Amino acid sequence: MTSLPRFAVVCLVLLAMSAGCGRETYLERLDETRRYFTYEERLNQNLTRVAWKGQNFLLRVPTQFQPITPKSKPGADDEDPRQPKFADLELPGLQGAWQASLPLTGGEGRGPAWLYLCSNFELLGEKGAEAKADAFNDDVIHRIAVAVGQQHQVPTKMPTFEVPPKGQEAFVDKRTYRVVNPGIPALVDDKHYRVRIYCYKKPNSKAQICIIYVLPDDAVQAAKLDRAIDMSLETLQVTQDKPVPAPGQGGKGGKASPVRKSNSL
Repeated sequence: MTSLPRFAVVCLVLLAMSAGCGRETYLERLDETRRYFTYEERLNQNLTRVAWKGQNFLLRVPTQFQPITPKSKPGADDEDPRQPKFADLELPGLQGAWQASLPLTGGEGRGPAWLYLCSNFELLGEKGAEAKADAFNDDVIHRIAVAVGQQHQVPTKMPTFEVPPKGQEAFVDKRTYRVVNPGIPALVDDKHYRVRIYCYKKPNSKAQICIIYVLPDDAVQAAKLDRAIDMSLETLQVTQDKPVPAPGQGGKGGKASPVRKSNSL
């Protein structure tokens, strides 16, 4: 179940009243509506109110992060401005990138932070790329580990992380990630960072997504940002498993539009 639009929840309450439901049922619906609005307000305080849309995903990101805009008409040899600058690294299947400027402890000013989302969406539309698509999350982790000079971790051996956490009421389906957390250590401009990686595989599908945070170790209010990251993970939606062939293209998927704004989740 995905989160319901505000008007839909209100309509449910009004429908219950008009159908002649008893007082007890009405009060239960009213309480559920109140809890939903409380949950939605908690998301709004920590995440962008508008979800960002890529080729096959929707995601609300922590408010600290602003999108890195791709070139509107990139040439064949143009460098993608969304690709990482903190290391000699090119992320495969990059669909979205965001950057933040976070205050640092000890009067050290501010430090950059990054968020990336990668997907095997295009690989799933390429003939003969099934093996690469199946190993996508593993490939992303390997590339990052090599770029920062650290050991590669295998996704299937990584611990799982479930959102929303057990015991916390939410209005979305549970999502399970494989995680590299507290993250792969890295040096960025001689400052200590961690590269956190959240690997998601859609159930009963070959679709895979990697969400990558590059965060300074000494960020102020790190616990608050951690909570926002967890809430953001709740909002991930895989909107399309693989490319749909355009008419006359057979099994070859067409190009999708770049990252852009979408309606709020």
